[in-house]
Amino acid sequence: MAKQRILACPLCGETQYEQSVCKQCGAALDPNGLLLAEASFGPWYVRDEENPFAPGMTYDLLIQRIRDEKVHHYSLVRGPSTRQLWIVAKRVPGISHILGRCHQCDGHVDSTSRACPFCEVAFGGYRDRDSLGLDTKETLAVEPEGVSSFLGDTVIFDTCSDPLTMPTRTQESSTHLANNEYDTAPGTPAFQALQRRVAGLQRSKRTLVVILAVVSVVLLLTLINIVA
Repeated sequence: MAKQRILACPLCGETQYEQSVCKQCGAALDPNGLLLAEASFGPWYVRDEENPFAPGMTYDLLIQRIRDEKVHHYSLVRGPSTRQLWIVAKRVPGISHILGRCHQCDGHVDSTSRACPFCEVAFGGYRDRDSLGLDTKETLAVEPEGVSSFLGDTVIFDTCSDPLTMPTRTQESSTHLANNEYDTAPGTPAFQALQRRVAGLQRSKRTLVVILAVVSVVLLLTLINIVA
């Protein structure tokens, strides 16, 4: 009896017997499922003790989880606007206003507001999947106790620098994107999907050649038997 292979889930790292769905994170482990999962990867994280090794998610997926009530005011979140430091969600720029709070003054705001009506700080989104929100400049000094999830949310927020502004797109980069060079560059999900598709077509071609060869041999043997 053939031994069943053991594999590690590419998304959460859980080791398990080979199967179509991961027993830990529930992700589909077939090529289409993995490609779909890759499209959701991003620099945003929500602390989850049940699935601590899950990859980061896109900004839009995080917003959807908020609307599905899977992320709340005191959920711990990190991403580009927190410089990858854990902060309670109601203090995270780009996230707090979706929860109905201003990240700066903690005032109650409408989730569709573009700015706080009390302190006038602007609200915005952080949809760049490749930006962690870090820069090369020196970060603000932090007190010896560091940043801890056990501190009050006001103290945590005060130890964080201002969110980075989105980079200005140059004419060269706009032309680059318009020509779809970025979307098909080596290493991107689209390029990897194309590679998998080509590999699949090559396997199908080899399989068809083998089948045709077998059918030809069978037909030849049949004709020989008929003539004999």
